[in-house]
Amino acid sequence: MKCPTSKCDSSRCNQLLDIAEELISNQGVVSFRFAQIAKGASCSTNTLYKYFESKEDVLACLFLRNTISSQIPIFISENPSLNIQQKSVLAILFTFEVVKRSPIFNILRVVSINSMFWQLASADKIEVLRNRVNLFWSCIRGPLEEAVKSDELEATEIDVRDLTQSLYFFLAGAASSFESKLMNDEYLIASDELGYRHISRIMNQYRWRRPITKEMMTDLSARICEFLDKGHKQIRSCENCTSIGKASNSRDKSASL
Repeated sequence: MKCPTSKCDSSRCNQLLDIAEELISNQGVVSFRFAQIAKGASCSTNTLYKYFESKEDVLACLFLRNTISSQIPIFISENPSLNIQQKSVLAILFTFEVVKRSPIFNILRVVSINSMFWQLASADKIEVLRNRVNLFWSCIRGPLEEAVKSDELEATEIDVRDLTQSLYFFLAGAASSFESKLMNDEYLIASDELGYRHISRIMNQYRWRRPITKEMMTDLSARICEFLDKGHKQIRSCENCTSIGKASNSRDKSASL
């Protein structure tokens, strides 16, 4: 199921996704039904099938228009003074702040990357989903590679790969555990300061010209919160999601030449 190309179709698709997100907020991912979206939008199921083949398509699109990778470029453009150390932890801190504000995002993230889920979505949605997941990985790895090139970080190619995975695995585990609310405080302490200590330990295993500090991350998190407080409604749209996909595809083609 291809993404909408006209402004009218994009507007309609956004409306349907807004209704689906509200249903999930009220009923949860498991309980809400595909047909309820059509009822909420006062349209026929045929109209719904014009944009989505299944509930899995809807959930994939909801995740895609909420992804961190769609917000980071805008944040960087509004904060041109960021140094490479800040950029290297930006994706991690950004995700933590979004998860705090939007439990739905974390639910969609966990569901969407589960292979038992995404394999049921349409082929076109799977392609976009795969592209966006890899784009987020590049948001972690890219700054590390840039830090090596600028002599701010002393690391081999294998080191960069290992550090990228360590940061991503820490992020995935911490975000999922935070949202589950099942662990006792003796096992999981959900505090920014503890999170900063973990990130510092992971990052500073490698030789940085300037180490990753709690003070630097505290300042960056404050900037992220200020950015999120603005809303930026245009980010959560089909148009923006499509434009990110086109830009990412162009970069991939250029890299392969």
